[in-house]
Amino acid sequence: MLENILKEATEKYTPMDKEYTFYFVFDDDKKYTIFAKNDGLTVEEGKKVEDANCVCKMTSELFEKVWYENYKPGMKEIFSGLLKTNNPELLQKFLKACGK
Repeated sequence: MLENILKEATEKYTPMDKEYTFYFVFDDDKKYTIFAKNDGLTVEEGKKVEDANCVCKMTSELFEKVWYENYKPGMKEIFSGLLKTNNPELLQKFLKACGK
């Protein structure tokens, strides 16, 4: 399911204000580095950079809910540990750039 979402993200992506690198960890074992560039979105499995602009850890279930149900996670998910990120604003910009 995650692979389908990431494929869909690359298809729907519209360039952001500048280039960014995102590092996503789902369920503690699925790791992806996403390069958001002016010419498109590139998704690579694993950790490919030391310092991503945005690091995000969440369950794949929560990500599917965000993607397919337009769910907006809030403080409840952050305080419970279901969502961890070092840059919530950039995460929101990324989702918007992917049509969410």
